[in-house]
Amino acid sequence: MTPLEPAVLGCVATCIAAPLAAAATLRLLGDRVNPRLPAAAAIIVSLAAAVGLAALWHSGSGRPLLFGARLAGGGLVHVDGLTALLLPYVAVVDLAIVLVAPRRALTTAGVSRLLIGAAITMATMATAHPAALVVLWGVSIVSTWLAVRATLGGRPAARLYGLAMTAALACMALGTTLMLADPPWLHGSGAVGAAGGWLVAVAVMIRKGIVPFHSWYPALFSGASVATALVVTMPQVATYTAVRLLVGHADGVASELIVVSQAALITAAYGAALAVVQRSARGLVGTLAMSQSAMVLAGLSGTLPMELCGALAVWVSSGLALTGIGLVVWALESRAGRIAIDSLQGRFADAPALAAFFLLFGLASLGFPGTLSFVADDLIISGSLDEQVHAGIIVIVATVFAGIAVVRGWFHVFGGPVTPDAPQHVILPRERVALSILLAILFGLGVYPGPFVSSLEQVAASLLAVREHHLPGQTSEGVHP
Repeated sequence: MTPLEPAVLGCVATCIAAPLAAAATLRLLGDRVNPRLPAAAAIIVSLAAAVGLAALWHSGSGRPLLFGARLAGGGLVHVDGLTALLLPYVAVVDLAIVLVAPRRALTTAGVSRLLIGAAITMATMATAHPAALVVLWGVSIVSTWLAVRATLGGRPAARLYGLAMTAALACMALGTTLMLADPPWLHGSGAVGAAGGWLVAVAVMIRKGIVPFHSWYPALFSGASVATALVVTMPQVATYTAVRLLVGHADGVASELIVVSQAALITAAYGAALAVVQRSARGLVGTLAMSQSAMVLAGLSGTLPMELCGALAVWVSSGLALTGIGLVVWALESRAGRIAIDSLQGRFADAPALAAFFLLFGLASLGFPGTLSFVADDLIISGSLDEQVHAGIIVIVATVFAGIAVVRGWFHVFGGPVTPDAPQHVILPRERVALSILLAILFGLGVYPGPFVSSLEQVAASLLAVREHHLPGQTSEGVHP
């Protein structure tokens, strides 16, 4: 065991344990404490541990670290560049949600579910063990279903989500079983392993909301709380699963991953076009999220480092920007109810600060110069055009539609005639802090992207190294120390 390994394992344990400890504390104390305080404290601890883990990994050899039992090349605890990238990202998103959440939405039960969901997501991002991934999928699906069902008017969305995720979990469980029986990571695998790979691919498509399995995605944003919708969709657990189970096959890039990536390209363009005609602010956020997350999955089958770097950069940039837009919409809803965008709402005069944040987050999601998405879009479009011209064109089309949707949404929410006696919706300090942190990350990494892109290049190189490691009789464990 290297000197770094105990510290890395401690950071992973802290990331997972802190939210669970806070959830248990809330259950014991009940309504005697403001749920926001222990939740924010726990997620800050997780964020500090995640940043420490990232620093430790980048200071090491750059090779994955495995702890615990292994199955088909997947460690029970698997820490590599992707883990070091995603754990801080998940913690930032969760912290912003806790800080912005309206007071009446912070019930003890609701915050406990959010904290448990955060712990489950972080545990998922820290494993590559197929059986562990299946179990964590199941736990997260049940937790989300309960949260959506508990939302006022959320039963139809919970029903649709439950049906979709039951099918996804069944495909995931059966697919991983077949892949373990006939590992496609080994040379000479046969039809059983291939069938397992296709089942996992279908599970990923359903959980990602890829066409034609996309109907639950916008319904979740419309029927669940904004917190639940963001916690479920922004980490992109299905994309992570695709990286762990569909990358590194002995015959090169898995054929099912290529098919999924092409469907994801269609979804990226379709979701962005759908966002243009939305009639509610929540529908706008949901369809934009569907489009942007699909773009990440589309880049995973790339064989060029630039394309993979672009997909990873879009993963982070779109997640932070869409979280910001979703939280602005939530803040407006806490003051004025559900926000329609089928007509001009004229809310600029009574909520100018929220209008500014909405516009800035919208620009930060569209590749505006000086933002992280500018770097991400440049990488993924350049990589796609070098490898697949049609993919680059579709990404450009999706970006154009998304731009139209964001600008239309901003004008319809904040533009139009102003009600003379409308109340002033002053932004709260905690809202300003949370939204400013997200913007600072997006613009900071956009203005000075060098270190971040360098870290993405290490992650992309490790993924490509797994794909290129095709020695007979070896699993992907051969690349691990």
